[in-house]
Amino acid sequence: MTSYSASSSLPHERVQPQSLVDQIASRLANDIVTGVYSPGERLKEQEIALRFGTSRAPLREAFRVLEREGLIEIFPWRGVCVIRHSLEEIRELFEIRADLLAICVQRITEDGSPEKIAAVSEEIGKLIELTEAGRDERAYKQQTATISTLTSSLAGNRYLHAMVTDFRQKLLWYYCFLGQSTVERRRESNRLWQAMLEAMQRGDAWAAAKAARQVTLSTAQFALQIAEAAEKLKET
Repeated sequence: MTSYSASSSLPHERVQPQSLVDQIASRLANDIVTGVYSPGERLKEQEIALRFGTSRAPLREAFRVLEREGLIEIFPWRGVCVIRHSLEEIRELFEIRADLLAICVQRITEDGSPEKIAAVSEEIGKLIELTEAGRDERAYKQQTATISTLTSSLAGNRYLHAMVTDFRQKLLWYYCFLGQSTVERRRESNRLWQAMLEAMQRGDAWAAAKAARQVTLSTAQFALQIAEAAEKLKET
């Protein structure tokens, strides 16, 4: 599984050189999650091959990588399109994402390591600073991805970390199409992050997990409102 967003904070991690296929997959995935390509948009093979200066063979292999990771769909005789999830799929993905974050936070809290909790506190502090400094939506979303990566890497289970990364990839592209949230909404989200951190600091694993789950579910509610509005607009 290839990760395309926030880097892992695991210490002394050896970085392996990427193959040509992995490099193409990484660049395309980054284009998808940063909004270069929209949900449902067709990826034109010849155009992308010319852009990357590569033949079609490694590009097709990269498409298969991205299909396995849930970012695109390959249709026989019809080409390749960025995946477009149904409202129910979006809801289910966010629910699992919320549960995974809660598990990570619970494990960190139960571990009780001051260093781990301090690391989470530092990244949440950066999120609040971004909000108050008026930084753009993309910077804010990237920082939430950093927090997600950090908590999963600190949870002490590599399979859990891999699952969190996988689900984050499936949802990160969708975060790019939520539209601009207000500063007040970001502050409301920050209050949830802060509540999670305070529960971790006092060693209340249950409350920390509950707050962590609410962080994601509040974003899910906003995402579904945007998606439902878009669906209604298509119907008119």
